[in-house]
Amino acid sequence: MGFWFAAFIGFIAMVVLSSVFGHYGGAAGLLGPLIGGFVAGLLAGEGVSNGAKAGFCAGIFGGIIISVLILIFGAALLGAAGILAGAVFDIIILIVLALTLGVLGLIGGALGGLLNKD
Repeated sequence: MGFWFAAFIGFIAMVVLSSVFGHYGGAAGLLGPLIGGFVAGLLAGEGVSNGAKAGFCAGIFGGIIISVLILIFGAALLGAAGILAGAVFDIIILIVLALTLGVLGLIGGALGGLLNKD
């Protein structure tokens, strides 16, 4: 299975599981990115480093998609002024969210890659 396909499947798992576990709040919200990264790492195989990279990419995809959605909805709700204000706010959210999801995905991906050392 290809690296990018594994990262994409991990991203999809991350989105689905985050929506399920996110309703519980607290530490349960961290399970989505961890398990999504694990899935990406398990599918990518080739050891810990490749699994960690796939998990990190899955987390970065999640951060970027959420950031773009925030920008779109901010622009729709606030109009042209919302685009400028939303863009500044969105850059901060993108950096924090992408790194947070990326690191959680990296940890899960490293564990998944450890189990699948093709």
